[in-house]
Amino acid sequence: MNLLLKHTFIRFAIVGGFGFLVDLISMVLLSLWLPHLTARGFAFWIAASSNWWWNRHITFTDAQPTKHKKAAAMQWMQFLGGSVVAFIPNWGCYLFLMSHPPAIIDTTFSLLWPYLAMIPGVLVGMILNYVFSRFWVFTSINTPKGKPTE
Repeated sequence: MNLLLKHTFIRFAIVGGFGFLVDLISMVLLSLWLPHLTARGFAFWIAASSNWWWNRHITFTDAQPTKHKKAAAMQWMQFLGGSVVAFIPNWGCYLFLMSHPPAIIDTTFSLLWPYLAMIPGVLVGMILNYVFSRFWVFTSINTPKGKPTE
């Protein structure tokens, strides 16, 4: 298990899993008081901010010596920017799959389809977020762009 946790991508994916739960819980709670689209927008920012904090303190701690760590506000803004960019293909995959549902008549599968259709987009978004995080957001301030420290 420790061998797996040494890989930043595995830690990033675990943080992302918790971030999904933060997103879902935030969405449910906020939608009690706000319209769904507004609640969805706020939930995204809450989850992305949570993921940034956990990635800063767990996933990419080895990549940033303390004395060369970027300012938290700058890093947070970069992370949110990368998250928004990665959300575009995520949402695009979802919209495409929702507009082209499989021709299966099974009622259970039809009820699950909106949730299953999320999976490809989430995976694409996770890969893009990881690339942005690894090579841009969580690099040392003294590291040339595109070259993470190890």
